Amino acid sequence: MSAADVESRPSPIAGLGLFAKREFTEGERISRYSGVTTLEPPSAASSGGKVYALEIAPGRWLDGTSEDNPSRHANHACHPNAELIWHEEESEAWLTARRPITAGEEITFDYGFSLAESLFHPCACGASDCVGRIIATPLRPALRRHLRFSRPRD
Repeated sequence: MSAADVESRPSPIAGLGLFAKREFTEGERISRYSGVTTLEPPSAASSGGKVYALEIAPGRWLDGTSEDNPSRHANHACHPNAELIWHEEESEAWLTARRPITAGEEITFDYGFSLAESLFHPCACGASDCVGRIIATPLRPALRRHLRFSRPRD
């Protein structure tokens, strides 16, 4: 597993995506999510307009904005093929395959956004059951209820 195993290129989901250059097996580490650990979440203004930050513990952030972090291009999907796992003993985060991934396939993970965060982040993953917002899997039913009851009535 190395940066040579993945590539960033235009994605049908959004902007640049992260794509597998070889096959990965379930449970295999795909790419390290590298960056600087901070005590404040990076802002869009401080990171050139996009935020590539992970909250790895309450009040502790991993800023993945650096050009040498290809994992920052992994998009969100409602049915992701990878997950981002923080390994405390190594102080590293890794994209890890949730299922077998084929060469050329886009690597995606669940961003885990809260209900409030989801309202500002549309999802374009294309899944038939996509709720249209980037939101953590366990919170999707709550968002569906919210959207159902907040629509104008006839």
